[in-house]
Amino acid sequence: MRALLAVLGGLGVLGVALWLSASPAGAVAPSADAGAELAARWCAACHVVAPSGAGTDAAPSFTSIANQRSPDEIRAFLAKPHARPMRGFNLTSREIEDVTAYIATLHQKAER
Repeated sequence: MRALLAVLGGLGVLGVALWLSASPAGAVAPSADAGAELAARWCAACHVVAPSGAGTDAAPSFTSIANQRSPDEIRAFLAKPHARPMRGFNLTSREIEDVTAYIATLHQKAER
């Protein structure tokens, strides 16, 4: 009987751990570093994406976007297609979170 209770208790703990890891609270935090890499790869063709000026000025710089938009506005903007050259350019939810986290770091740097 004790062995059965020990097994059931162990399964309960395992179940709770799996549930917590699958819940939003257990989700991996957005990565500004991953967002910077995505921006350099995909966005620098039109935007200045780095404080060093890497990219082009065909569209607003990421620093100016950071200073003019909230993270929620940036996230919503990235979730839908925008601008002619970007039609069909779709980011995953994870990529949107990462790019938004990167842009937020530029806002912090601009305030200092």
